[in-house]
Amino acid sequence: MPRLTETDGLTDLQRDILGAVREFVDAEIIPVAGDLDRTDTYPDQIVAGLRELGVFGLTIDPEYGGLGEPLLTYALVAEEIARGWMSISGIINTHFIVAYLISRHGTAEQRAAFLPEMATGEIRAALSMSEPGLGSDVAAIRTAARRDGDDYVISGQKMWITNGASANLVALLARTPAENEQDAGRAHRNLIAFLIEKPSGFGQTGPG
Repeated sequence: MPRLTETDGLTDLQRDILGAVREFVDAEIIPVAGDLDRTDTYPDQIVAGLRELGVFGLTIDPEYGGLGEPLLTYALVAEEIARGWMSISGIINTHFIVAYLISRHGTAEQRAAFLPEMATGEIRAALSMSEPGLGSDVAAIRTAARRDGDDYVISGQKMWITNGASANLVALLARTPAENEQDAGRAHRNLIAFLIEKPSGFGQTGPG
């Protein structure tokens, strides 16, 4: 019986990528996943191996040093990694979401500043969306961002941030004041993703 996850019509390159990831999962993730999970140990060696494979830059445009693969390739790679250990796919997924946001909606300056090092995994990203009391309900976000001259002041609480400690770039979702009466009645409006650079590790790294 064929695997349920087999996908027809893949290119030779896609098959090569999936084959390399499958071998890595079998050799480097499955043998240690149970022990790492039980001891709550961060998988530094596995992450380093995924950097070497180019997984962090899988969908980033070659202009910025990535592989430029489509979303299908990414989905299949994430599925293969999750086969070995679901926690590793979370590390990759949050990084991918931020890279995708910058690629699609960032300025030329932001793309040039962040994407090359995101492609190599030197910059690792986290998405700060969830909050106490509302989870991941985006429409209910309370963290507020208000203008202060040329800057923004962000006030609020975030939690449950995958990659929060290991990341050195965070995309934080906050609510800005409504610009008109129509927007004031739409909870999904007036939300901005702020790119915040920080050192890797825990602890307060800026006022707020």
